[in-house]
Amino acid sequence: MAEGVVSLTEAADLPVGRVGGKAKGLGRLMAAGFPVPPGFCLPVDVFTTVAGLEGDGGRTGGSGLRDDVLDQVRECWEALPAPHGVAVRSSATNEDGAESSAAGQYESVLGVRTFDELLAAVARCQRSRHSAAAGVYRGRIGLAEEAPAMAVVVQAMVVPEWAGVVFTAEAPVADDDQLVLVEAVEGLGTQLVDGTAEPNRAVYSRKEPHTPVFSTAFGERMGETAEGEGPLRSLVRTALAVERALGGPQDIEWALDDTGLHLLQARPITAAVPPPTQFGDWASEVPGARWARMSICDSWLSDPLSPLFATTLFPSLIDRWATNWGGPRKLRARSPLIPEPMHGTVNGFAYLRFDFPLSQHPLRTLRLIARWLAFHLSPVERRWRHEVLPALQEGLERARNAPLEDLTSAEVLRRIRAVEDLSARYWAVIGGLAWHWNTSEWLLGLVLARGGRRTAGLTAGSLLVGDDRLAHQADRALDRVAAATPEDEEELLREYLRRFGHLVYSLDPAEPTAIDDPSMLRSVIAGRRDGGEPSGLAPAAAPGGAPVRRLGRGPAGRLRREVHQWAHHWSGVRDEALHYFTLGWPFMRAGYLELGRRLVLADLLDVADDVFYLTGEELRGWVNADADDARWRGLVRERRLRRQWQRRLNPPDVVPADARITLFGSDITSLALFGTERGESKGDGLSGSPVSPGCYTGRARVIHEFADADALERGEVLVVRQVTPAWAPLLARAGAVVADVGGALSHGSVVAREYGIPAVMGVRTATSRIATGDVLTVDGDGGTVRVRSEP
Repeated sequence: MAEGVVSLTEAADLPVGRVGGKAKGLGRLMAAGFPVPPGFCLPVDVFTTVAGLEGDGGRTGGSGLRDDVLDQVRECWEALPAPHGVAVRSSATNEDGAESSAAGQYESVLGVRTFDELLAAVARCQRSRHSAAAGVYRGRIGLAEEAPAMAVVVQAMVVPEWAGVVFTAEAPVADDDQLVLVEAVEGLGTQLVDGTAEPNRAVYSRKEPHTPVFSTAFGERMGETAEGEGPLRSLVRTALAVERALGGPQDIEWALDDTGLHLLQARPITAAVPPPTQFGDWASEVPGARWARMSICDSWLSDPLSPLFATTLFPSLIDRWATNWGGPRKLRARSPLIPEPMHGTVNGFAYLRFDFPLSQHPLRTLRLIARWLAFHLSPVERRWRHEVLPALQEGLERARNAPLEDLTSAEVLRRIRAVEDLSARYWAVIGGLAWHWNTSEWLLGLVLARGGRRTAGLTAGSLLVGDDRLAHQADRALDRVAAATPEDEEELLREYLRRFGHLVYSLDPAEPTAIDDPSMLRSVIAGRRDGGEPSGLAPAAAPGGAPVRRLGRGPAGRLRREVHQWAHHWSGVRDEALHYFTLGWPFMRAGYLELGRRLVLADLLDVADDVFYLTGEELRGWVNADADDARWRGLVRERRLRRQWQRRLNPPDVVPADARITLFGSDITSLALFGTERGESKGDGLSGSPVSPGCYTGRARVIHEFADADALERGEVLVVRQVTPAWAPLLARAGAVVADVGGALSHGSVVAREYGIPAVMGVRTATSRIATGDVLTVDGDGGTVRVRSEP
């Protein structure tokens, strides 16, 4: 069959110019022994020169086939074992190649059962190469304007139980840190290709044994069976074998029927696959539980948790917080109102329980509300200043006295636990303080909004900045370092780190602090010394300054002034309380790293910070009883990579998506998510919470890891997952800030307002939808971000 019609196996050795990309790719798969449905190819040279432009009018039924090959085509058709009919598909010479895929640009016809239907289907394929859509595609990727030559593939139909696509990598060049992405629908895969069905999704590691990366019911059900490996794991293994055989990452169409797996197409991946932000099920691991990304989980923990933090400090913080209003753990355990556990993770992200059956127990609910009010209305500021903060400072001073290397591993762990408990007690009292500063700022915004023309343009943020806050003090300290002589610079930087180095970029101790890595600070100092980077802080606002005078006189003016004074006081409390909150983090991190170094010496880990990828129970077992596991190295690598992958996801506010909380018939969900407005797409932009006023247009700099923060250039728009006080020095460079999480009352909003730069937070998908170099217009008054991609 060297002349005329060729088998798919023969197509593997023929030039693309004769059989097209699809036929050659299928032929190579068959020749390599992969399961491809049988079929044949109608090469370019069996068609007339006007195929697809004019009707044939003769025996070929308008298909464009030459008259002299029609009998051969019929012979191949009759010999093909195809009890369910055939699929007729284009195989253009510019299709499924290394430079372009032409995916979806040309015609395919399924379920063809007669020879006349075959000829009509071939005609449709040939006409599709002249379509307007195909012409636009060719122009966009810089191909010749004229339609390419086209061969046609005829294959036996598969009637699948499942069908879909698998991407063996996320880019044209693969590495082990990338993923294998699977999308599947029940029945024919055309509904997936056409976009008419929402696919089931699963993501697997490229490394053996190809474990699922994100939790999905579909991935778990199809990845494993009672007998062993499931069909999706087999699919992943086959797909990676195809990648090796064809010499690069592949986009593979597949089908699964009662006889097994069939490969329907394989094309090289010619462009980066969109990040798998939508992969993973957001489902509770606790049956019936409902979860919310509120309080500490949102603005302080925007990334997935490390296993060590998730099993030690995080539950300790939540337990102390719940004690404020729910009583001791034993009392909470007996209460039908308070669910246990109160904390949890979904796809690695932190969540708090949300399912309080308040309406079912009205008397108990009233008592719970009374306890909640009693705590928040108690002299919580006095308790913080005179009890909790001094206890934290004194405990850390004691911990500082003995060098870690002089302590046994058990003593190091006890020191960590003592600091953890002090920090959890501190966080618990912040819960009471936060109610006051959030409520007062919200009320100030409300009275300003109702002040008419007198207060038009005034915002709570503009009235609460400055007054020599700690951000101003830190900024002046950096200015002093920048102005110092080389001999004094290092001492002044050490002094800065002693005072401000405990501020964290994330509450997870797995993330370095400025004490561990002061490179960003050194970059900021160098920029200021060279004179091109001013501090950028907004001027300190005097309590009785010009904006405040606009609050007016009379009863309404007095009310606005009193609310302003209340909010101003609590804004100062917030600044101070949050500054001291993470004093213990360098102690805990240093202690864990010391244990990590000892585990490396014991030949159980590769590097010291692998310790953050053990669980609290695993670490305690080794410290207290020398209980170790030879599998730790492999487990740590898998957990580290899984967390890296999970960072790509965008966690929803609530799980499941329709979760609500009601009180005596009223929906009070918004109270639980107080101060957060989640953004959605709006035309050519995004939206979120307007947290710092002003409008700015500039190029985006997307920072996924703080270690990369030094790449931010002056005047760029900083796009990040979250903003904590530790980010403050870097904001002097930024023209504006856009963050995935946070709202008008979040800690990051205060930082942005102190620097007087426009900011929009709670955009949710900013770091995945925006690319470095995009031109952004950030409206800090309206809460919108317009995006214009670079050509």
